Amino acid sequence: MSRLGRLAICLALFAAPLAATPPARAQQAQQPQATAVTSGVTYELLARWDVDRLNRILTEEMPKFAGIPVTYTPARNAVRLYRVTYPSVVPERGNKPIVATGLLAVPDVPETTFPMVSYQHGTVYGKQQVPSFPEQSDETRLMIAQFAGQGYLVIGADYFGMGASKEPEGYVVKASHQQATLDMLLASRSVLAQMKLSATKLFLSGWSQGGFVSFAMLEKLESVGIPVQAMTTASAPVDVFVALNGFLNFPRKNDANWVTTLFILSSFSFENYYGVPGLARALLTDETYEVSRKVYEREPVEASQVPTDLRKLIRPEYFDPQFFANSAYGRLVAQTQAYRWVTKTPVRAYYGQADEVIRDELGQLPMTWQKALGNDKVEAIPTGPTTHRGTFAKAVPEWKTWFDAQ
Repeated sequence: MSRLGRLAICLALFAAPLAATPPARAQQAQQPQATAVTSGVTYELLARWDVDRLNRILTEEMPKFAGIPVTYTPARNAVRLYRVTYPSVVPERGNKPIVATGLLAVPDVPETTFPMVSYQHGTVYGKQQVPSFPEQSDETRLMIAQFAGQGYLVIGADYFGMGASKEPEGYVVKASHQQATLDMLLASRSVLAQMKLSATKLFLSGWSQGGFVSFAMLEKLESVGIPVQAMTTASAPVDVFVALNGFLNFPRKNDANWVTTLFILSSFSFENYYGVPGLARALLTDETYEVSRKVYEREPVEASQVPTDLRKLIRPEYFDPQFFANSAYGRLVAQTQAYRWVTKTPVRAYYGQADEVIRDELGQLPMTWQKALGNDKVEAIPTGPTTHRGTFAKAVPEWKTWFDAQ
């Protein structure tokens, strides 16, 4: 496949790109109607996936998506899928009230009490390639099949600006990610209470950008006293400043040609959420600004128009490390980290040794930092010579095994 052809199907960074193959239609709920819970929270049934559907995800869809064979534990039960709509606020905008969405997956079994996994999704190009539109999200389908298909509740926030949200995207905007995931957790608990169901242990997981969001969520939950049993991540860019500097100043031969998307999405998101007019225009070249704006706002774009060369996308002065660090954009990026606090929760951070997005050292960074303090709560675990997608695919069954043992 050509370089631009690949960009057309994976226009995203730290991400689960577009679905490789559209899944077969599941058993769909007819004309879903929203059920009100409390304080603006509603939910609607999307579909019921039977065991055969779940096992096709594990045995057919994921090998195509990841490009490697992985053995998953077969599903044992059907799953009911719900879209949850809930009120939230944008911390960076003075707690502006908004409405957000997310997914709740419930095992279709007689039991009423379950462990819960909150899954934080990776970056996607399509606005609806997120948990509450599971047919469009490969990564979410895997989590449903591997966890909800074996008796776990699975929830996932769509993040602000994604799913059914009317806001602009808040890409790696840390406080908004924390707010979206916390409020989704609370909304899901309200929905479960109305269903006469409950969650026991809470686990967190996330891939790629979702790994960053998972660390940010864990920091928030620990700060407000919500216990988390354990957390896992795969290919987590816990320090965006480290990642960006690597792409700009120390490029590798295997760096993905779509890393340009990180700069596009983050610059416009920071401009909107932190209130810095002209931030994206200052970073991006005149020739690429308009197409970059269309990418961010999800307007139609020809893949061939989207730069895959950072030298064409970004103004030359930003390749000077000092200029970059002192720029308005660089100063905001420097604040975009999600690992520098004393973690109380056991964490396993998986990283791939052939990952075209996350360097080994970045994958190990949360463990290295905590161990420098003398804290042994975070362990970095390699998945071998796996790509970005392969790292996720191989990590998920290990997540399940570890969670089961907690």
